Amino acid sequence: MDKAPSAPEPAPPSDPDLHWTGWALQMLREAAEIDLRAKRMTAQQQSVTLAGPQAPDFALMQSRLSRSLRLSIAMTERIRTEYLMRKGEREGSGEQERRRRRREQAAEAATRLAAAPGEGWSVEHTRSAVWEKLVEDEILDVQLDTLSPEEFVREVCRRIGRPPAPPWPPQGREEDAGDEAGLAGADSVAADSGEGWGEGWAEPPEESGPSRLPSPDSS
Repeated sequence: MDKAPSAPEPAPPSDPDLHWTGWALQMLREAAEIDLRAKRMTAQQQSVTLAGPQAPDFALMQSRLSRSLRLSIAMTERIRTEYLMRKGEREGSGEQERRRRRREQAAEAATRLAAAPGEGWSVEHTRSAVWEKLVEDEILDVQLDTLSPEEFVREVCRRIGRPPAPPWPPQGREEDAGDEAGLAGADSVAADSGEGWGEGWAEPPEESGPSRLPSPDSS
């Protein structure tokens, strides 16, 4: 009897820094292509326009388009160089591996906390939504280093539209039983992985205060 084909494994998440770098390079590539098309159209228009005092200043137009094109090329090289430098620094310090482990732990914790097959949120669908947010959301990428593990898992769930209940307990009441029960999935992931939540995570700040990057109200 033939076995039903198993569901494909989810693609490994890309580096958020690489994701942003690729987006920025694509934007610059499109800007350069627009400038190049404009230069060609300007040259064609100049070839069919009679010279005279009312004629457009084609030389000035071409000069400005050339400058814009040179700036796009220079910025492209700068972004590529800076990304390679950041990548080398992360690999040399071990930061990249630590952040990868933290991101994987948080993804599994958020998936267990937010999944609800009876409500249309299967484990596979939830895991896909979580990884999409982790890869594409630049604010979450920063908060991976600034929030505690439990706070980060809550924030991921909130951003995919599945906030745990209660989503944000009052300050000073983090130890409430309801909150502890809601984060049981997060703790079990850390235990299953063999690494405590403290592995690679920054210590929470001693003084309470607003986050460096306040989260937007909308997910």
